[in-house]
Amino acid sequence: GIPWPAIAPGQKAFFTRNDSSIVAFRVRDKFNSSSGLKLIGSHTDSPNFAIKPKSVSSKGAYHSVGVQCYGGGLWHTWFDRELTVAGRVIVKNPTNPLEMTSRLVYVPKNLLYLPTLAIHLRNAAERDAFGPHKENHLVPIICSHFAESLSAPPVPETDDKTKKPAEQSVPLMRAIAAELGINVEDIVDFDLSVVDRQPAAIGGLHDEFIHAPRIDNLLSVFCSLKAIIEADSQLADDDMVTVLAMFDHEEVGSSSPQGAGGSMVTELVDYVVGCDPTLKIQAVSNSFLLSVDGAHAAHPNYLDKHEEKHRPTLHLGPAIKYNANVRYATTGVTSSVLKALATSADIPVQMFCVKNDSPCGSTIGPILSTLSGIKTCLLYTSDAADEEDSVDLGGRRIIKKKKKRA
Repeated sequence: GIPWPAIAPGQKAFFTRNDSSIVAFRVRDKFNSSSGLKLIGSHTDSPNFAIKPKSVSSKGAYHSVGVQCYGGGLWHTWFDRELTVAGRVIVKNPTNPLEMTSRLVYVPKNLLYLPTLAIHLRNAAERDAFGPHKENHLVPIICSHFAESLSAPPVPETDDKTKKPAEQSVPLMRAIAAELGINVEDIVDFDLSVVDRQPAAIGGLHDEFIHAPRIDNLLSVFCSLKAIIEADSQLADDDMVTVLAMFDHEEVGSSSPQGAGGSMVTELVDYVVGCDPTLKIQAVSNSFLLSVDGAHAAHPNYLDKHEEKHRPTLHLGPAIKYNANVRYATTGVTSSVLKALATSADIPVQMFCVKNDSPCGSTIGPILSTLSGIKTCLLYTSDAADEEDSVDLGGRRIIKKKKKRA
């Protein structure tokens, strides 16, 4: 790391961790360290397939790529889609192997595919309840042995240096190296994920829906970033620190240095208030965190999955989430603050809680609130599907359209 400058009014800065989480903040011009922080928190990750450390896989006449399931995905939705890989590759300097750099990569082609088994090869029970085996069936194909033999040097069965069985999918490594303009042997390691290539689209008769993957939670990241930028010029007399925190690893529990369970927010609080413990207590007491995530709007074909009086509906505003067992961090006090702000901005809000016989997820809000002691409210946008394959939205844009017509 590098030394941080002393905090000062007007300061704008950000810091990252693992290149996958980022905290950006703006010290207001009339900054008073005891006034605290106003934070918006969201997460950047979604369920997907992570490439295994030893990615080599070959079945039948095909080269495949070994993957791990990241998060709680609806894995059947990944079949019969055009897929590719994206992420981070650690590359060594050919002339100095101890000198390494991190390179971001996205292969812009339909590189991988998970084909569904033909209907004629399934029995009735398998057709009625398709549940792929995570280890055996979720192995995307990258190419055929035949095509690879015609277009590239033969894929070695052993490593040239160690003479041990090859550990990596050579076709995959060749594709990544070609995209980065490096040699395969210069790839030291990687953090790579399988991603859907299908672009987002506008849908519905009145163009009222957004059909897109990863709405949970990149939508919240986008809205949070846009809000903090647009509000910058309106806070000339503010004496707090405005913060945008975007975390990795929410889908797997947030327990990592770059997750919400890490120290990024508490370190920022310490930076803002300095070493005075009394001042820190005062600043935390004056601070407020808005945890922004995705809520699942009531599905018209599964209305019984929602509590009857707490069904989020598309286009009717974001939802405040409540849970008596503290799976969400909202309290009567924090929701009252948010409702007052929403009323002043002419934004309707909905209220959500799960049925008593339904499982309940969680998010970064309770974790950050527990670690920091900062008052927290959970505000959720509404989407109609799940993290990987979401259908949204409308929200305020549709509400404003209706008002103009009235």
